[in-house]
Amino acid sequence: MFIGFDYGTANCSVAQMINGEPRLLNLEGDSVYIPSTLAAPTRESVAEYLFKFRDIKPYDKVGEQVLRRAININREEGIELEANDVAFGEAALSLYLQDPGESYYVKSPKSFLGASGLRDVQVSFFEDLVCA
Repeated sequence: MFIGFDYGTANCSVAQMINGEPRLLNLEGDSVYIPSTLAAPTRESVAEYLFKFRDIKPYDKVGEQVLRRAININREEGIELEANDVAFGEAALSLYLQDPGESYYVKSPKSFLGASGLRDVQVSFFEDLVCA
C-alpha cells in the first residue's frame, strides 16, 4: 500500500493509491482534511503521550532527557496522562475551548519546522510536536 501525506500549515490530508489513482481518505468524520492543531494538558504531555500511547521512543540522549523531564513535571503537577488527553484537529480545538487556561494548544505545528538558532532541547521538543 502507498499513501501520500500532506502536512499543511492549516490542514493535513492523506491519500491512498487505489488502482493507480490517489484517493483522499476521510480523517475527521466525512472530511478529508483535519486541522493542523494539537491540544494537551501541558506542553510536557506531548512527549509522554508519544512514548506512552504511540510507542515512539526518543532516538538520542537529548530526547531521552526531554522525555524524563516531561514525565517528572507531569507527575509533580499531578497529571496522570490518559490516551484521550491529547487531541488533534477539531477535537483539539474543542478540548482547548473547554478550558483555555488549563490547556496547551498549538495551531500549525508545521510552523516550527525550519526554525534556526535553537538549543538541542528546543529542537527535540519541536520534533515531538511535529511527530504528534
